[in-house]
Amino acid sequence: MLTSLYDGTIQIWNYETEEMIKSFEASTSPVRSAKFIARKSWIVCGADDMMISVFNYNTSEKVISFEAHGDYVRSIAVHPSRPYILSCSDDMTIKLWDWENAWACVMVFEGHTNFIMQVAFNPKDSNTFASACLDKTIKVWSLGSPVANFTLEGHTEGVNCLEYYQGGEKPYIVSGADDGTVKVWDYQNKSCVQTLEGHTQNVDAVCFHPELPLIISGSEDGNICLWHSNTYRLENKLNYGLERVWAICCLKGSNSIGVGYDNGSICIK
Repeated sequence: MLTSLYDGTIQIWNYETEEMIKSFEASTSPVRSAKFIARKSWIVCGADDMMISVFNYNTSEKVISFEAHGDYVRSIAVHPSRPYILSCSDDMTIKLWDWENAWACVMVFEGHTNFIMQVAFNPKDSNTFASACLDKTIKVWSLGSPVANFTLEGHTEGVNCLEYYQGGEKPYIVSGADDGTVKVWDYQNKSCVQTLEGHTQNVDAVCFHPELPLIISGSEDGNICLWHSNTYRLENKLNYGLERVWAICCLKGSNSIGVGYDNGSICIK
């Protein structure tokens, strides 16, 4: 499990033994996003110093570091097959980087009017991706065009997080926002399918569980909500007393759920 911290540290954990395998300073600023690129043995991360940095996770050596944006780097997404990463920023842009072309910026995507909090590739069509923004919208884009294909509107406050549904046929995105709600969207019909209400503060993390029929959401209220992904019923609410929830991740082939809080990370099995 990979964690990126406000103090600029990156940690790699074995979540089965609960042992930290590696810890190193990635930045002197908060690191808001970090991702494994397993096919290169890399970790790529983005920080408040506007830099993207890449490290070899076996040796901890820095591969490259470069100024990527004009403001905080909020989120990074790794293309599943091509040598690309996406980054998004408080500078209201999304950028596409090609590591086989000396990390050249090959496209800038513009149209949002506030901080862009997260980007995610569509697992069913990796030529498209979605972005969550504090302008209260989600936009869906194609890699070949600098302008969005369409915009999903419905949240009444800024959108912090999103994820695509990986299984089955449903063309769904789930999102979480500062209005305290979780929304499920049909990106083919461009409509909101369901609004899930159960949090009392900003929702900062959402995901579809890859193995179980669950939507998982985490909030600054400290709660994790587990929703049935077919009935949308609130099945369970968990609170471990670790303050605000900032990140949730699931592993394909496993029921485990990783959660990052203000005061630590946990693995729910």
